Amino acid sequence: MLVAHRGFRKPNGQENRMVDFKRALKTCKAVEFDIRMTKDKKIIIFHDHNLKRIANENVTLRKITYPEIKKLPFFKSHKDFLPPLFIEDFVHQISDQYDMINVEIKPDRYNEQEFAQIHEALTLLRKTTDAEIIVSSFSVKVLAWIVTLDATQFKKGYLFEKAHEINWDLIRQFDYVHPYVGTVAKRSNKRLFKDINLPMNIWTFKTDDQVARVKKFYGEDQIHAYISDNPNLKI
Repeated sequence: MLVAHRGFRKPNGQENRMVDFKRALKTCKAVEFDIRMTKDKKIIIFHDHNLKRIANENVTLRKITYPEIKKLPFFKSHKDFLPPLFIEDFVHQISDQYDMINVEIKPDRYNEQEFAQIHEALTLLRKTTDAEIIVSSFSVKVLAWIVTLDATQFKKGYLFEKAHEINWDLIRQFDYVHPYVGTVAKRSNKRLFKDINLPMNIWTFKTDDQVARVKKFYGEDQIHAYISDNPNLKI
């Protein structure tokens, strides 16, 4: 399946917004996005650990509250760019329209209470949609937490970019592997993915040539999803 990466990310910070998620539904029923936590423990949909790239504010999300984010000049003048609240915006407004939802938990120093809050939010998401819900991360700490999730409710995705990053004991406990397309497309890595032996949700496709190359190396049964910025990707 085709998956809308950050709602089919576009240049100039057009990503992970409600307008992106709603527009993406016109193309496909699968979406990938990132979640983080603010100073006041709000779970927001946002990729970066700070606001510099999107809002030209060099402040980390851990050091700013959601009401303070809303008052920043950029977001006051560009309301569509305000990071959505995971529960209030995505879960309550649009989650039931998707068939697959990939929630990537960004690396952070989450404590036990914060993991419990994220679990509560994911449980609410589960109650509002029949979609396949895949929870993924790059962080070993977060991945170790993900494996504790109820296997009847959530699928587990192991994110990585380079082969040396793999924790082999941990990856065996996952339903999917989420590798970088550049790693998958290297002929020398075919054996690696045979050894992993998990269906792949591959990120981030940009061209049809990448699709053709990956299909040449791997069977259709091994590729579960093509995560892409390109809504016109030919899969």
